[in-house]
Amino acid sequence: MLKGSDVIDKVVVTYDTGKKIVRIIDLIFDRERNQLLGFLVAEKGLFRDAKVIPLQEVQAIGSDAIVVNSKKSVVNAHRVPVIKEILHQNIVLRKKRILTTEGLDLGGLVDLFFDEHSGLVEGYEVSGGVFADAYSGRSFVPASEALKIGDDVAFVPPETAQLMEEQVGGIRGAVQATGDRLQDSAQTTNRRLQTAAQTVNEQLQSSVEKVNRGLQSASQNAGEQLQAATDATGSKLQDFNRDATASLTNNLVDPAEQKVYVIGKCVERDVLSPDGNVLLLKGQVVTLVNAEAADRLGILDELYRATGGSLTANISRNLQAATESVGNRIGSVTHSSALSLRHSVDFLAANVAIQQARGRRVLRTVRTDDGLIIAASGQIVTESLVDRAQIYAKETELLNAVGLNLATAVRSTASDRWLENKVQLDDRVSIAQENLNTFWQALKAKAEKLQGRSRRAMKNQRIEQALGRPVTRVILDPEDNVILNVGELITHRAVSQAETSGVLNILLSSVYSKEPQISDKELRASEHGTAALVHHGNGRSQLESKSFL
Repeated sequence: MLKGSDVIDKVVVTYDTGKKIVRIIDLIFDRERNQLLGFLVAEKGLFRDAKVIPLQEVQAIGSDAIVVNSKKSVVNAHRVPVIKEILHQNIVLRKKRILTTEGLDLGGLVDLFFDEHSGLVEGYEVSGGVFADAYSGRSFVPASEALKIGDDVAFVPPETAQLMEEQVGGIRGAVQATGDRLQDSAQTTNRRLQTAAQTVNEQLQSSVEKVNRGLQSASQNAGEQLQAATDATGSKLQDFNRDATASLTNNLVDPAEQKVYVIGKCVERDVLSPDGNVLLLKGQVVTLVNAEAADRLGILDELYRATGGSLTANISRNLQAATESVGNRIGSVTHSSALSLRHSVDFLAANVAIQQARGRRVLRTVRTDDGLIIAASGQIVTESLVDRAQIYAKETELLNAVGLNLATAVRSTASDRWLENKVQLDDRVSIAQENLNTFWQALKAKAEKLQGRSRRAMKNQRIEQALGRPVTRVILDPEDNVILNVGELITHRAVSQAETSGVLNILLSSVYSKEPQISDKELRASEHGTAALVHHGNGRSQLESKSFL
């Protein structure tokens, strides 16, 4: 998403030659289709037509320049009829008031936001109005296809104002909205936290195992190298071969270091030349001349050993250097693994917490590293904004922009404590407790509802079973009026009066439940039913009918 004012005055560069040709003066906007059509680069004069760049000629809109295909991308306005018509109408959007059709003032139009690829207008920046930010005085009005622009005012439907109202998102918003939605949201968040914890555990375990393997391998290699050097040294010293001993000494101690070492030292035994002549006697101090003579005769290594020169000093230094190198490499791997793991934890935590930003108002503009706008100041965070923040990995920035702190929301439990305490997710307990409380309330309400239905069903069944049966006692209303006397049949009217008077339970408890001993004559009514068969004197029966003529 781009802001209109960010594009104005940008330089236009051609792709084929790489030359700067013009600058953007204004945006060309089709209010009927809510669509950006192109850019104005030269206004109409007395003897010249306006110059424009249609949007389809634009290859890219960067932070510093706009790239078009070639110089031919700049055309006269009359060659694009729809652009010509808009320029002819000369409609100015800036500073127009935006009202809903119900008369609610949303503010004065200052700028617009559009999609950098399709040119579709996503919203407007307005100054003042009922939703203006207390600090900046600005707010974000979502673009409406029903925008109607007049001379002084632009009208939008009432639903636009509803979209500008801030609603608390995340789990807390679901709690305030409805218990059922809380149950779903909490369960979803719980599952995400469990998945995140499991993932971080696996990553931590993998990193620790990898570091341990690296440490074991490095230690084993260092031990093998030391053992090999010691074995080789012992073997060569035991062999006492002159050439091997000289080679070993020279390999372990540089000849230049040997010469510097022997000067001024006393020899501990006689040093003989290769032909058997005495070069130095026991107790004699070695001079520079003696050292150079030993070097020429090829016995400098023997003189070095005769003066107490150590063959293992360099081995110890090399071993120490190797150990330090291995330690540094292990530390580097461990630090790198910890950083990688922390970034992974932060990423997982941000993905969990980003849902809490939905429905909240953006307090400051969030941009990508390339300068594209993810969320404008004053805009209400929707699902599409969350998706856009996740695409550009700007979840933390979006959370901060709506006033949420990742460290307090999730990171403190999903990052630092995971690493230091091996994933002790205390929030999971509180969410589970919250889920349990909500589930119990929902279960209680459902049980009460079912219990009410059961009571009504039992009541209706008792009424149905009582109708037409006599009562065993006098049923009186609160004013002592007789509703039914002993032995009288229970009728619908009697039930209604008893229920109105609050004595229905007394009536239903006084039903005569035994089968009455009534004669056939007493069972008959005093007159024929309207739908009964009529018996005539000739012994034949026929259905009584009425004429509708």
